[in-house]
Amino acid sequence: MTTQKKIKVLVVDDSAFMRTAIERMLVADPGIELIGSAANGREAVEKVVRLRPDVVTMDIEMPIMDGLHALKEIMRLCPTPVLMVSSLTKEGAKTTLDAIELGAIDYVPKPGSTLSANILTLKDELISKIRAAAGCQPKAVKLEYIPGKRQAKRASTPSDEIINRAVFIGASTGGPPAVQKILSVLDPALPAPIIVAQHMPKTFTAAFASRLNMLCGIKVKEANDGETIQNSIAYICPGDHQTRITRSIDGKFCFAIVSNNNEQDRFAPCINTLFFSAAKEFAHKAVGVILTGMGEDGVRGLKNIKLMGGLTIAQDRASSVVYGMPRAALEQEAAVRILNLDEIAKEIELALK
Repeated sequence: MTTQKKIKVLVVDDSAFMRTAIERMLVADPGIELIGSAANGREAVEKVVRLRPDVVTMDIEMPIMDGLHALKEIMRLCPTPVLMVSSLTKEGAKTTLDAIELGAIDYVPKPGSTLSANILTLKDELISKIRAAAGCQPKAVKLEYIPGKRQAKRASTPSDEIINRAVFIGASTGGPPAVQKILSVLDPALPAPIIVAQHMPKTFTAAFASRLNMLCGIKVKEANDGETIQNSIAYICPGDHQTRITRSIDGKFCFAIVSNNNEQDRFAPCINTLFFSAAKEFAHKAVGVILTGMGEDGVRGLKNIKLMGGLTIAQDRASSVVYGMPRAALEQEAAVRILNLDEIAKEIELALK
């Protein structure tokens, strides 16, 4: 009987209190081995090269060398799965998205206070994300942006234009770069709306939408409750809320967005919630896409789109950061097409012709 190999983790944080709190969470898990800690980015880089951890938890604001510069060096010298420990502020969201673009696998929210009870609420999320990150192949995703050139092609869509088809994308761990890559190559005048459910808190989805709007030819914005859906726009579902597609009194497609305060759903936005409403309102005219991520959120909804006659797509193993949701879509026969990330945008455009 073989013993399962433990996941070796390096903890990086300039706060001795935070280091100790995270270390206690990790040593309590039998599947994780704490192999060291570091108090700044320079020390972290040195220990990653020397100790070769399977996963690194990385603070962002540190003396001597901050988390972003340390991440760059780690990706250059010894690419390793890194989880950023980030605040949920607007600035924290921007910095975390920078980190994901540089190659970080995911992030966990840093508590807003030093109360141990607050920190302990992170334990389950931290452990699950460490397990998902172990074995991933991190890589930076940098897209060239030429100001004004791509946005000049954006369509001016009349608010009363008829919507015949719609594209729905669900993503989790590793999703931001994947969503960015797809939207960046789509035709700005795409004859359909795109609605994206990416597992993120509210401050992050707002920053994510703003960043994508700068990088992509197609217009990107965060969805609002009651907003009429238009063609040639990519909408990001707001974090900490559940988003559904419905119809207004005059029959137009619009968003119904409600707070997830009752926490009945583990994820907010929940991909299944979005996809079930997509199947109901668009039936065979819906295109559903499941991208990289751990778990199975979105698979039941994707299968429902398929049963209604819509096209369903799952990202393949080779291009997924975490092959969890796409694998579940394949195993449960929810996806009609299994495609590499580079092929998905082209398949979407073909489906809309």
